[in-house]
Amino acid sequence: MSYVPPQEKQMSENTFVVAVMLFTCVIVASNYLVSFTIGSVHIPFFNITLELNHVTYGALTYPLSFLIMDVLSEKHSRKDVLRALRYGLLFAFLPSCAIAFISNEPHIALRIAVASVSAFFVAQFLDVVIFYQLKKKFPSLWWFRNGVSACVAQCVDTFVFFHIAFFGVLPYYDVFMLFLFDYGIKSLVNLLDIPIFYFIAIKTYKKVFYTRK
Repeated sequence: MSYVPPQEKQMSENTFVVAVMLFTCVIVASNYLVSFTIGSVHIPFFNITLELNHVTYGALTYPLSFLIMDVLSEKHSRKDVLRALRYGLLFAFLPSCAIAFISNEPHIALRIAVASVSAFFVAQFLDVVIFYQLKKKFPSLWWFRNGVSACVAQCVDTFVFFHIAFFGVLPYYDVFMLFLFDYGIKSLVNLLDIPIFYFIAIKTYKKVFYTRK
């Protein structure tokens, strides 16, 4: 038995509004949390302490935006998904700028705001393009398109953000380590998101069609 995605349908207004609201909330929250590093985390069960000084809390929340994007992309057309993306980005822009100026020194606040918006738009657009290409070429491999599209897009997103925001402000070693560790956490969260994607997009969010090989 192999999974076959149903025909894409037009996004309803209710779905569109909810998608835009979710995008906006995740983007704004992540832009606030990216200013804070996790630091030391002690795990009593293993009696070990992880030093996460180069990992931000934003790395834990930002992958949710890619999960939302992929859930929408599984059922709806690329045009509708990108429309929701544009509106979500539009509504998140001013709050993100305000957060950047409140949470950071004025001389880098604008850079962080520009970095956030630029990285988000490029990465989410890339995520949609890769997702639909993999969906077209490997329609039955839902887990593959969800995992690969998000991981590739978030690599670009993380690289663009930290280099625009902090290149020349912090030593390059710190910039690169922020990118590396942040992306590592995001990749782990992406893998954990795959079962959630299945239950929302494949099992319950839409009717599943199967065909015998």
